[in-house]
Amino acid sequence: MDGQQVLHINLPEEISPANVELLKATFQAIMALRCDCSSEWDRRLRELELDGWRVHWKLTWVADAKRGEDYEQASGKTLDEVFSQLQQLTRLDTLAGCP
Repeated sequence: MDGQQVLHINLPEEISPANVELLKATFQAIMALRCDCSSEWDRRLRELELDGWRVHWKLTWVADAKRGEDYEQASGKTLDEVFSQLQQLTRLDTLAGCP
């Protein structure tokens, strides 16, 4: 592993293989977003800060729901938040007379 860094974390004893795969995919996505892309975003961030903007950024969850021609999308910092919002949005479609 020359030049490669490895992160070791303690996982709960009762973790499903699906959740292990989710963790791997999540960390790979974070690293790709942070390290494997161009540094154009970094330059733009510095320009915004030089212009007096205070910038905060974060990764979020996004969930889409589609039924026929109806489409809803929610985003948030946790899956609970996202699916709660998505459920509310789809209920609004139902209350508005949709099947």
